[in-house]
Amino acid sequence: MPDLFDMLSTIARRRKVIAGSPFATAKATEKWLKALPADSDYDAHHALVEGLERFNAENEAATLGRMKSLMALEEAGLPLQLRIVEQYVRNQASFRLARQALWRESWVFWSLLAEAWLGMLKQAYRGPASVELKPFAAEIATRALRYAGLVMRWNYHQARDPAGSAWRRVHKIYRLIERDGFATQTVQINARPTHCAREYTLVVLMGLVHPLGYRTQEIETIAQIFEGYEPLSLPATVPQREAHTHVVDLSLSDGACVLDNDWVQGRRLRYLALRPLIDHLKSLDQTSAPEGENGLTQQVASLIERGGIRRSRQRTNRFGRVWVAAGMANILAALAHSDAAKPRPTLEPWMLRDESTEGMGFALPEASTLPHGRLVAVSWDPAENIWQLLAIRWNREEDDQHMVGTQRLSHHPKRVEIHFEPDGQGGTQEKTWAVFMPMTHLDQGVSNLLIPKTHYRLGAPLMLRDGDMLYRLRLGEVQESHEGWLRVGMDVIGREQFAVAA
Repeated sequence: MPDLFDMLSTIARRRKVIAGSPFATAKATEKWLKALPADSDYDAHHALVEGLERFNAENEAATLGRMKSLMALEEAGLPLQLRIVEQYVRNQASFRLARQALWRESWVFWSLLAEAWLGMLKQAYRGPASVELKPFAAEIATRALRYAGLVMRWNYHQARDPAGSAWRRVHKIYRLIERDGFATQTVQINARPTHCAREYTLVVLMGLVHPLGYRTQEIETIAQIFEGYEPLSLPATVPQREAHTHVVDLSLSDGACVLDNDWVQGRRLRYLALRPLIDHLKSLDQTSAPEGENGLTQQVASLIERGGIRRSRQRTNRFGRVWVAAGMANILAALAHSDAAKPRPTLEPWMLRDESTEGMGFALPEASTLPHGRLVAVSWDPAENIWQLLAIRWNREEDDQHMVGTQRLSHHPKRVEIHFEPDGQGGTQEKTWAVFMPMTHLDQGVSNLLIPKTHYRLGAPLMLRDGDMLYRLRLGEVQESHEGWLRVGMDVIGREQFAVAA
C-alpha cells in the first residue's frame, strides 16, 4: 500500500509540473510560444518577457530539456527584441514616455536572458545534470557573457556605470571557460557565429569607451562598429611589447586600461592589441565623418587610445558658481591678459557639482549643445586670469537638471603665438594663436599643444613664442581632435630669448 501511495504522489507531482509550467518540456514551450500575441510586436515581446521571468522564478534544476526550452525562448525573442530596439532608437527625438518604456522592455529582456543562462552555466558545472550539460558549456557561457554585456550596454543608455559585480561576473565567466579550453569554440547566436573570447572583448571595448552621456544612436553605432570588425583582438595571456596596448585584470571589478611602462605578466592579466582597431576607427572618421561634427569614431579611437574614462577616483562634492569660456574663440580671449583693446570673452556661469583630480562635474539649469570633446576654460574669478582647460566627456539629464562631466586637460593653459619657420614643411607662414598646456605634477606628465588643423603636419618644425622666450618645436602625434583644433604632442628642440632671435 505505501508503494501505491508513493506512485500516486509521483504522478500527481508530474501532473502539477506539466500543468503549472509551460516550459516543462520543449514541446510545451513551443505550444506556449505559438500562443503569443500576433498583432503587436510590443505585446508579444512583453508576453515573452513575462515568460522569461516565470522561467527564472520556477528555479527548477537545469536539465538538457530546460536548456532546449530556454533556447526556444531565446530564438523566438531575439527577432522581437531587434524590432523593439529599432523602435527605441527611432523614438529618441520624440515620444519620451515611449522611449523609456521601450528601454525598460529591452533592458529587462537582456537581464532575464543573462540571469537564465548564468544559472544554467552554474548548474552545468555543479548541478545534478552536469554530465549532460557540460558538453554545451561553450554554448551556455557565450550566451551568458553576451547578455551580461548587453545589460551593461543598456545601462550606458541611462548614463549608469556598470556595477563592480557586473565586471566580476563577466571576468569570472571568461576565466572559467578559458580554463577549460572553450574560449574560442564557435557557437551560433541568432544565426551569427561568435565565441566566448570575442563576446568578452566586445564587453571590454564598450567599457573602454564608457559612453555615458552619448546619445542612444551613438552608443548603438559604436557597438555595431565593434561587432562588425572581424579581426578583433582577443585576450592573450603573454604580453608582447611590440603588439599589446591594453591590459585587463580578471581579479578586479573593473575593465581594461592602457599598458604602462612597467610591463608585467600575471596569472589573471590578459593583454589586448587594439592598435589595428584604433587605426580602423580613425580611417572611418577620415572617410565618412561630416565636416565640423568632431566625428564619433575619432572620439572613440581617442578614448580607447588613452585608456578610456576612469571614474573610480574619489569625487568630492563641491558646490559654487564658476565662470566658463566655451569654444576656442572665447578660450583664447579668456587666456589673454587684461587689455581693453583685446576682445572680451563671452563667459557663462555654471554651477559646480563635484570635482576630482581628473575633472569636474556641473549642473546646468537648461540644456546646452555641448558635443563631446568641446573645450571649456573654467575660472573661479576671471579677474585673476587663472584658468583650467577641460574637455566635455559626457552629459545627461537627472531630476530635470542637465549634468555635464568634464576631463581636466591642463591646470595652467597659456595662450601662445606660433608660426612655421621659413623652411617649414608645407604649412602656412602666418602667425596665429595656440594654447600651450604645460606639464605639471598633477597632470599626466606630458606637455601638449592645441593648434588649428591648418597648422599641423606630423614632424613639422614650429616656432612658439611665450613672452620673451622663443621655442623651436617639432610636432608629434595628434592626441585628440576638438572641433577644428588638434591637441598634439611635441618635442622641444631648443629655446632662446626673443630679442636675440629677432
